[in-house]
Amino acid sequence: QLRASLEEVETAIRRQQALLSELHRRQQELERRLALVVYPVLTLPNEIVSHIFVDCLPSHGRVRPSRRTAPLLFTRICRHWRYIALATCELW
Repeated sequence: QLRASLEEVETAIRRQQALLSELHRRQQELERRLALVVYPVLTLPNEIVSHIFVDCLPSHGRVRPSRRTAPLLFTRICRHWRYIALATCELW
């Protein structure tokens, strides 16, 4: 009885390990495909992105800074946007 139970558990472990291996393979394939994606917004010239950032500022004057709103939010999206946001004097 115990040997049969042990064999069942070992078989279940092997199945789960095979499933995990397949999931890792799929994950790597998806990561590879995602790395090939070119996001159009990242191809815009920095000056255009800067103007868009300024246009996104709240229209009702100065507001309390928050990481969830412009302009601080722009610095948290990606390294490229952080560089542009910090270099755009009109945001600060």
